[in-house]
Amino acid sequence: MPNPPQPDLFASSFDGFLPRDSNGPRLWVRRLVIWSAAKEPPVRDIPLRPGLNIVWSPDSGADDRPMGHGGGKTSFCRLIRYCLGEDSFGTDAQRNRLAAAMPGALVGAEVILDGQLWNVIRPIGAGAGGASHCAVRGGSLDALVQGEIPNPTMKPLRQAIAQAIMPTAWPSMPGSSSADEAWEVALAWMTRDQECRLLDIIEWRAPETQSHSPTRNMARTDRVRAIRLLIKALQQDEIDATRRAQGHRGQAEAAMRSKLRVEQVREDVARSLAKKFGGTEDDQTSPNFWVSKAKAEASAAKLVADPQIDQKLSDARALVEQQDARLRAAEKQVSDADAALPEVIETLRIIDGQIPRLTSILQDATDPICTTCRQPWPDNKQEIVDDHRANLKELTDARNAADQRRKNLLADQNSGKQDAALARQQFDQAKATFDRLEQSAKEAAAALASATGYVTLTERYPEYLTEIARLDREIQSETEAESRERRTAKESRQAAQAIVQRLSELFHMTVQFLIPDNAAGKVALTENDIKPDISLHGELTTAAVDSLKVVAFDIAALLLTLEGKTELPGFWLHDSPREADLGLEIYHRLFELVFWLEARTETPQFQYIVTTTTAPPEKLRGDPWRVLELSSAPSDRRLFRRDL
Repeated sequence: MPNPPQPDLFASSFDGFLPRDSNGPRLWVRRLVIWSAAKEPPVRDIPLRPGLNIVWSPDSGADDRPMGHGGGKTSFCRLIRYCLGEDSFGTDAQRNRLAAAMPGALVGAEVILDGQLWNVIRPIGAGAGGASHCAVRGGSLDALVQGEIPNPTMKPLRQAIAQAIMPTAWPSMPGSSSADEAWEVALAWMTRDQECRLLDIIEWRAPETQSHSPTRNMARTDRVRAIRLLIKALQQDEIDATRRAQGHRGQAEAAMRSKLRVEQVREDVARSLAKKFGGTEDDQTSPNFWVSKAKAEASAAKLVADPQIDQKLSDARALVEQQDARLRAAEKQVSDADAALPEVIETLRIIDGQIPRLTSILQDATDPICTTCRQPWPDNKQEIVDDHRANLKELTDARNAADQRRKNLLADQNSGKQDAALARQQFDQAKATFDRLEQSAKEAAAALASATGYVTLTERYPEYLTEIARLDREIQSETEAESRERRTAKESRQAAQAIVQRLSELFHMTVQFLIPDNAAGKVALTENDIKPDISLHGELTTAAVDSLKVVAFDIAALLLTLEGKTELPGFWLHDSPREADLGLEIYHRLFELVFWLEARTETPQFQYIVTTTTAPPEKLRGDPWRVLELSSAPSDRRLFRRDL
């Protein structure tokens, strides 16, 4: 182990910092491997270590030399996150380019959790949808990729980390329904997106990275709650009291809305009663006055109402039905005659056409010589004449019967029309009488119902005041209960101030070391927020101060973890903190600080991975701290050793 910097460089800043000593970080990544396909030699095999790990992509600053960006630093960070359980390792475009260039690609990692080895293999090529996501305890990563890869998903590792590292925090973690989702929330804080630009301590996942982290849609208050849970500054008593307070607040607000509705109804009713009976809304005597007026009006309505109206309506309805039956009978008589007449008239027409011809034949039969053939009639002439006479008589009788039928139908038609006209007149009269009675009954019933309704309304009017008073008591009771629960939550939160105070002290130590020119830092906890603040002399841009706050806050959380006071694993990853914002001196002091922390214990109790385009301090540019050097050109110096 190289010699640490001079002790006096840190003594004043970190006086009182006492990291606990153990066998190493509770969680760290020992190795990251990239394969172009299973059972093939690795494209990259990157060893990592407890303590400081630097991934450097030097930026020459010259137009004709490779720049520091584009070598794969962020992809490296995303693959680390992916192997620790996050569900995505890049944007759609990045994944598609990688799938086209390396269809069978896999990434693997050796993850150490509380001294136990976990081997992780996950697909990153075109077969990502169907390939195995493997996280198994023990064994060999190299043997695993050469054999049949099991498919237990990433759940076992995520759940094991959550249950081992954050046993009391994960069940209350917002934005999660299981231990493995709770771990993803914590992971988001410890491996924030470079695209968040270190602008805010709780900005962890930028939308453009298309991360599937459960934190991407979390409210600010939920992310603050996650931090508080992870640094043990939020206990179950406060969570329960806050939840109860919110419940009482909801009940109070519901009662307030109900009270407003009742008051509006009461005001509307009062205006209606004042308009109907007189008096004023504000006069305390008006309610009794309205009751007496309403009862008087109801009594008057009862007196005016005809007590025999129901019987009269029944009789009138019966008469209408009787006249309607007569009208229908007369109309049926006319209809039947109208239907039968055409047939009878047609029968008469046919008979009237046959009688002249038969009469002429009979006359011819009485002559001795046949008028047709001019031959004498045969001996049976008389029989023929008798037959013609019988036929003529039968036809004449039929005509007389049909003519009589016609006359009878015409008589039925005429009498039916007369009866129908009279029945229609009598029906209309009966119907008009019934309608007048019915309308009068309706008006009387409506008047009585209105008067009775006003009686009910005036008698119930005082109940509005009773309901308003009840709701006032409920509002007061729920508000007082909310206040009690808020006090309980505040007391519990004050009990957590010792943790926040220690975090604030460590934040101050970090700020003082990074900016030794009379800089000061503090962290304040409120009900819904946690706020780091820096005061200093000298010139720093707002962006630099914001970035410094985030870096110093993360380092302070790491220091608090090293003292054994959080439910964090002592793992942190910063993807390219911007030297342009922090300034080169502050940037280098960040590396110096982490380097110094390594020497506080025999074995570093943390793993800090940082990617950079700016050169780290000269003594840290080689082994063992520089674990990987990348470049945008030539292509074999890029992370995947090819252009994507």
